[in-house]
Amino acid sequence: MTRLFISVSLLVMISFCSLQVYKVESEKRVLKADYVELSHIKYGLFNVDEWKGIIADIIDKKVREFEITPENEKEIRKKTEKILKDLLDQAEVLMQEENKREGLKGFFRQAVSDIVVPFDKLRQRIPEFTNTIVKALKDPQTKKDLKNYLVEKVDEFADDTVGKMDYSTFNALLATYEAETKEQAFAKLDELRAKADQKVQIFIILLAFAAILLTIMVFLPKAGVAEMGVYTITAFVLLVAGIALPMIDIEATIASFSFLLIGEPVTFENQVLFFQSKSILEVVGILIQRGDAALAVVAILIFSFSILIPLLKLTFSFIALVRKKAPTSKVGQFIVFKSGKWSMADVMVVALFMAYIGFSGVINSQLTQLERASGTLEVFTTNNSTLQLGFYLFTAYSIVGLILSSNINRGIRNAQVEDAEIPIKWTEQ
Repeated sequence: MTRLFISVSLLVMISFCSLQVYKVESEKRVLKADYVELSHIKYGLFNVDEWKGIIADIIDKKVREFEITPENEKEIRKKTEKILKDLLDQAEVLMQEENKREGLKGFFRQAVSDIVVPFDKLRQRIPEFTNTIVKALKDPQTKKDLKNYLVEKVDEFADDTVGKMDYSTFNALLATYEAETKEQAFAKLDELRAKADQKVQIFIILLAFAAILLTIMVFLPKAGVAEMGVYTITAFVLLVAGIALPMIDIEATIASFSFLLIGEPVTFENQVLFFQSKSILEVVGILIQRGDAALAVVAILIFSFSILIPLLKLTFSFIALVRKKAPTSKVGQFIVFKSGKWSMADVMVVALFMAYIGFSGVINSQLTQLERASGTLEVFTTNNSTLQLGFYLFTAYSIVGLILSSNINRGIRNAQVEDAEIPIKWTEQ
């Protein structure tokens, strides 16, 4: 009676903790998905508006930093005079060549040009022109007009060469977290995720209760029908939680991407290249929606071995325990006893699932190649792939299911003896 009370108490606590874990993980999934969306590379390194802002800031800085000082004024005058002299020389040569090609008409035009446009006298006034240019460069209004002109041209070139970015999702997320900028949204998300992480301690309690239950099942195997029924329901709870929660998060991120642009450092951080987080149920749905026959077969196998057969096994086992009789039909006996031989299929399905959604090795390889091929760029990449709670809960179900399968026959036969019934002759498989 004491063991039954303990088992029921553990079932209640495991069910309660599983429900709380599902709620917390659902909340964390939303926050994680929003964080990844805002961090996506399409809003950063691959975003034209981001580049327009960066280039505009650099131009603004360069224009502001440009000052004519006693140290550089001599050099600026020298270069300005050379530019003006070269322009006059080129203009004179072009005019002479044009007039030569027009024959007599060009001859008279050249004579008039020598009078109207005296290049020699213009060259003598180059220092005067230089003084005017240098004076204009010292004028703050000129610097401001130059900066505005350059920024305007950058905007025009970007708008002419790149399509518009869809910011509907981005803006919706900013509105959701009452933020005006991406940085403010990140700050809010970090705060909410920190609070959610504190609630995950309930998962440790859940695993502790599951470990206690497994200890009882292993070291006290002679359980009655009631205890075996509790174990069956507990396995069902763990199975449902395992297939409903994500098993693994796959995330490939450029942690830092740095380089020099016009002598100014430019850095992009936390640029998400790829993210995926799916449960077994979600993977089955995705495979079916693809409409491909081969993927549909994979979906059926995953659904059968991970969901259908375990649920049927638990259902038939519970009915047999309630009736205190072994199943008489061949299907029932196969599901309850012989399907134990298929228990390794659970492990196979988990491996298939992780291989399908993960490709962790491929991601690591590609990120490493990106770092090696970066040349003078500084690139630091990370593969933030982690096992999630669904994996651990599904594993806990698999262990409980194995122990339950090996003990359930003994439990039913003991119940038959206690009720003085004639036992049905069937062997444990």
